[in-house]
Amino acid sequence: AAVGVNVQKLSMNREEKGRLPFMQPLWLMGMAVIVVDAIGDFVFISMAPQSMLAPLGSLSLGWNVILAPFFHRDERVTMTTVIATAVIYVGTIISILHAASSTPTYNLEIIKELARNPY
Repeated sequence: AAVGVNVQKLSMNREEKGRLPFMQPLWLMGMAVIVVDAIGDFVFISMAPQSMLAPLGSLSLGWNVILAPFFHRDERVTMTTVIATAVIYVGTIISILHAASSTPTYNLEIIKELARNPY
């Protein structure tokens, strides 16, 4: 998604004719990347436990920090941003290493029982 968002921002920055975003080919290409990413997310959600996938969402911020200077030459990454991004990545790695490796499956009867008697 970080690539798609950066492509869209690049399109908006280059646009001089005042066209709406959905009339800009580059912006639409960025949207297509975001949609393909979202479809991939659905596939991955079915393959891995949520406790492992949830922390991975924070990596999109890190990818954006890494990719933004390549798409937008005027954007600068400060040392504070690099340190903060490194902390996010370390936290994500720790979370994934200690995440549950499987997710229990519940049928309707088990869910009803848990709702009646949560402890």
